[in-house]
Amino acid sequence: MFDLKKILELRKTMNETKKRLDAMVIKETSPKGLFELTISGSQKVNEVKILKDLAGFSNEEIEKDLKELINKATASSQASAVQAMGGLGALSGLAGLTK
Repeated sequence: MFDLKKILELRKTMNETKKRLDAMVIKETSPKGLFELTISGSQKVNEVKILKDLAGFSNEEIEKDLKELINKATASSQASAVQAMGGLGALSGLAGLTK
């Protein structure tokens, strides 16, 4: 049998955590300084800015810089999300769902 009270508490905690993640703003700049990316804690891209004239760069350089930026921003977002959730402690309520 499931403990409805604990399920509701867990749901409330999850909703609060989602709101915190959505409100987080992570801003990263690409290694060559070509782009700036703003991403939320829930990994939604909010803004992409081109910071330099791209004419002097090859397609390969631009693609590599953008790829590294996306990976860096995603990693920062994930680290922020783990911190916001208190490590894995946010899921500790799952253990007590059954009676």
